[in-house]
Amino acid sequence: MRQIDNIFIHCTAGFGDVAAIRRWWRTPKPQGPGWKNDGYHFFIYTDGTIEPLMPIDRVSNGVQGFNSNSIHIAYQGGVDRKNVNKAVDTRTDEQKASILYVINEVMEVLKKHQSIEHIKIAGHRDASPDKNGNGVIDPWERIKDCPSFCAIPEYKWITGKVAMQSKKLVWRQSEYSL
Repeated sequence: MRQIDNIFIHCTAGFGDVAAIRRWWRTPKPQGPGWKNDGYHFFIYTDGTIEPLMPIDRVSNGVQGFNSNSIHIAYQGGVDRKNVNKAVDTRTDEQKASILYVINEVMEVLKKHQSIEHIKIAGHRDASPDKNGNGVIDPWERIKDCPSFCAIPEYKWITGKVAMQSKKLVWRQSEYSL
């Protein structure tokens, strides 16, 4: 088992199914990314159905620069159905429950192989660079809005204090208290 330091939450920025997303991942550049591996370990449909995409001991293409030590969970949606360029938290109650279920299951597996106190749970956008060096990922600095909600405060009750004190990801301390 590889060492895991992060669990990233993603949205798909659309409402396609796994087959459509995989076709896009495999589409050569410049129309697609041309990936050989999937972008997520788990995909969650709007009805809460969980589709495992790849084993957690394999590296996926979820967040550039963080993939070797991360697990990636995506929910279907995250954008306005009438305007896919507008980020919206479209999670259903079923998706919220399934995300928590997957996080719990992943943590249960990981704690058999490593300490889980340092694992950070964040959104893809929280791995964006702090371009102005103010210690905060400002909205204009985000590479993307994914997952269309603030994952750090939503899941901080799962994340241990050791993880919240780490500086590998820039935690927006002005917004998130321990």
